[in-house]
Amino acid sequence: MTGGKGPAAPVRFGLIGLDSPHAPSFTRLFADGINGEVPGGRVVSAFKGRAAADFPPSRDRIDGFADEVAGLGVELRETPEEVAEASDALLVVAADARTHPDYFTRLAPFGKPVYVDTRFALSTADARSMLATAHAHGCLPLAGSPKRFTPEFRSALTSFRPRRIDLTGPLPTQPGHPGLAWYGVHLVDLAVAALGPGCVNVDARRGRRTTLTWPDGRVATLGGDAQWSPFTQVRVSDGQEARELTIEAGPPMLTGLLASLVSACRTGRPNVPEAEVLDIVAIVEAARRSRVADAPVSV
Repeated sequence: MTGGKGPAAPVRFGLIGLDSPHAPSFTRLFADGINGEVPGGRVVSAFKGRAAADFPPSRDRIDGFADEVAGLGVELRETPEEVAEASDALLVVAADARTHPDYFTRLAPFGKPVYVDTRFALSTADARSMLATAHAHGCLPLAGSPKRFTPEFRSALTSFRPRRIDLTGPLPTQPGHPGLAWYGVHLVDLAVAALGPGCVNVDARRGRRTTLTWPDGRVATLGGDAQWSPFTQVRVSDGQEARELTIEAGPPMLTGLLASLVSACRTGRPNVPEAEVLDIVAIVEAARRSRVADAPVSV
């Protein structure tokens, strides 16, 4: 402590949509805001959400996760607006990305930071509309796959500027989330985190790895199997030197993301630049068009 002042009070987070394992994991990792794995934040309120009948991850899990979150001492409320009133910042952890634009539009007018988990939006039109709504209401938009905040990945980017990144990880899909829109978005997020925004071409032709190209010749390749696995393999290169690493999914992987959210709420600076948020959505959208046309497409 300095100047006679104690540490800042923990940021009070509210969860929106409890059909994702991130809901109980975030709650446990923050704990009481002081003694959890991630200090500085705690989950105080939550809105369960409603499961779409055509979306198994939500339909089959939402009741169990809601009970788990409530059992951790979080108050379940009837509407997202009630959660916003009781919180300093919001975490839209709903797994079904089709719900994100509506949730964001309802929450942004409160002028509080809003994190949208992993799949920010399924179209660039929705993403641009969400960010415009945030600007209109003084809402700080937060985003990002937890994989980009892992110490092993951040460390691999600190010693040189990569010109190529090759990513291999699980690529399952879900109804309403085709191509890279479900789990593949994690790989896209890592590619943009490494090479920055500005991807101009996506080649997602069937039977080959997806290739992303930047105007100056930087390249990312993405591949993997439809079966889920906790492991993502990463190889980054600056043309002369290369680094290889493995990211393993699980609660420890989430700590860097949660620390970035606390920091963003304290400083008022986004944890992921908006240009990168838009690029990630645009690449996923372009990959879907490329797969349908079986040809490379421009972003």
